[in-house]
Formats: sequence, C-alpha cells, structure tokens
Amino acid sequence: VAEVAVHLQSFLGCDTCIDENNVSLQLHMQVAVNETSYAHRSFEEDDEAKANARLQLKRSIQRYTYRLFLLSTLDDLVSQFVDAAKAKHTEEIRSIDRRGRVALKENAMADLKMIQDFLDQLQELIMEGGTEDFISISKRYNFLSLKQAMEGNNGITYRDQLFRDAVREQVELEVYVPLRSIISRQLVHGWRNDDREMQFKMEVLRHRPQSYFKIRPNHQSPSEWRSVSKILHEGVGRSTLPCAKLRAIVDASKEVARLYTEEHNQSISYNVFAGLSPSNLAPNIETQSDALSADDFLPIFIFCVVKSQIERPCALCVLLRTLCDPSKRIGETGYYLASFEAAIAHIRELDLADAEANNPTLI
Repeated sequence: VAEVAVHLQSFLGCDTCIDENNVSLQLHMQVAVNETSYAHRSFEEDDEAKANARLQLKRSIQRYTYRLFLLSTLDDLVSQFVDAAKAKHTEEIRSIDRRGRVALKENAMADLKMIQDFLDQLQELIMEGGTEDFISISKRYNFLSLKQAMEGNNGITYRDQLFRDAVREQVELEVYVPLRSIISRQLVHGWRNDDREMQFKMEVLRHRPQSYFKIRPNHQSPSEWRSVSKILHEGVGRSTLPCAKLRAIVDASKEVARLYTEEHNQSISYNVFAGLSPSNLAPNIETQSDALSADDFLPIFIFCVVKSQIERPCALCVLLRTLCDPSKRIGETGYYLASFEAAIAHIRELDLADAEANNPTLI
C-alpha cells in the first residue's frame, strides 16, 4: 500500500508546476543548488515563456525523480552505498597524515571513480525506466510552448537532454551531497600543494591588465569581463553540485561572446556548435575582421578565471572531470570544461618571472 501511495503521489505531484513561493513543493535539499545569487540564464531560448516552461518541466522531472528515491528499493540502495563510502573513508583517514601526496591522490581518484560509476549507473537506471513517464509529463498542457522545440530529430535530442539534466541533478543531490564532505577532504589533502601554488599565482596575476594575457587590444573589454568572472565566482566557486558548476562554466563561456557582442557591436550566433568534429569545436561566430576565434577566446577565459578568485582550482578540475555526466564529456560542455582545464593548466605552468621579463607592458 505504501509503495502504491508513493507512485500515486509521483504522478499527481509531477503534474503540478512548482511555485517558487510554495515551500511545501520545494525539492529535497533544494538549498544545495540555490545557494548563490548567480542565476542560470538560457542563451538558446529568447522566448521568456518557453524558457519558463523548460524550467518548470525540468523541475517536474526532477520532482518525479526525487519521489523515486522515496521507494524503499532505491532508498536502501543509496543508503548502503553512502554508508559504505563513509565507513571506508573513516578507516582511510586514520593514516592520511602518514601517506605521501601521490598516494593521497591515487586514493582520492579511486574513491571518485567509485562514486562516478554509481552516479552514472543510477542515472541510466532511472532514465531507462522513467523516460516514457517523462515524455508523458512533457506533453501536459503546461508545456505546450515547448512542443515545437521537442519535435523532430533535433527536438528529441533537446528533450532527452532536458530529461538527463533533471535526473542528474537529483541523483547528485541524493548521492553526492551526503558524501560531499568526504570528497572535499580527499581533494583538499591530495591537491593541497598544487592549489597553494595556484592561489599565489592567481593573486599576483589578478592585478595584471588584459594586455598581459595577450588579449588583442581590439578584443579587450571596457568592463574587464566582470559579468563572466561573476558567473565563474558564484556559479562555479559557490555552487554545490558538479552539474551546476559545469553549467556555470558553459554559461560563463557564452557570456564572453554575449558581452563581446554588446561592447563591440559584433554579430555573434549562440548556436555554439556546427558539428562535433575537433575542427568545429569552437564558438560559431560570424566571420568579421574583429570577430572572436577559438584562439582569441582562451586568453580572455584565462583572464576571467584569474579574476574569479575560485578556491582550489586544481582540485575542482579533478572533481568536474571525473563526475561529469558521460553524455556531456563530448560536445558543448566537454569543450568548455576542456577550456577551463586549459586555463588552469596555463596558469599553473606559468613562470611569473619569465612572463614579466617577456611582456613589454610590464617594462
């Protein structure tokens, strides 16, 4: 009877668009993804009604997924995994100070891989069993404005990605959040020296002008790309969930193009990828003499990463690379995550003394 009641609540609850002001309808642990002033913005959907409908559909799918975790089978499965991970960490932490840095990194990577596999398998399990219900929910009258966007081959891809995003977010809330302190502790200890060096370099570089980063004069921002740095600082640095951090990296990257358009009166398309081959993995920007290329983008992004004052960037890269949704490791998210990692690697490898000697702006 209890399981039948939960199933009934699932279908009734998912038919209701969630009201921000109705506390009784808020998702479990929702504070974990709403803790910053950074608000995710859609660059693909200019229609506000369509954007709102997409958000409500995502929340309905997420609410459905949350209710699945109330079932005893899934609840026991997750509880056993979380308890086992915590018990394993308790045994390992006793010897943490006696182990070398390499051993700490290896142990952290092994545990992250275990969590990654569990997240991915749980996500696929829910997607496989719930997609038909998700499609049924998406056909409700509340989401009629999305009907055209979800038709055809491209529409199915759009729809399925929305479903995956919603499921992934709730799976991370149920699994990653209870283990977050353990994961953070391992990453902090393992990459402590790397991040100390990075923090020192970023503090020095934070006071350097855009020309120091080899940003072309006609591409420099009068605002010093503050809106991009803010997204990185709040969306990446302060968000809890890996999927939210990854979403913010994509948003920050697109904000570079949007801000450049606004400040330089250039015409730029936000249809980011013409294809998924390596040669096409770059912003789709109309050909103009002052248009941004992929080579122009990276120096700007490095500048923004430095300005964002993100804590423990090396450990963060490990976390995001490992726990990224498999479907997002290629394509748009994968490309911009690689750009973020490239920015961190560039800063880490930078010799400040040589850079200052070779940069005429500092003479």
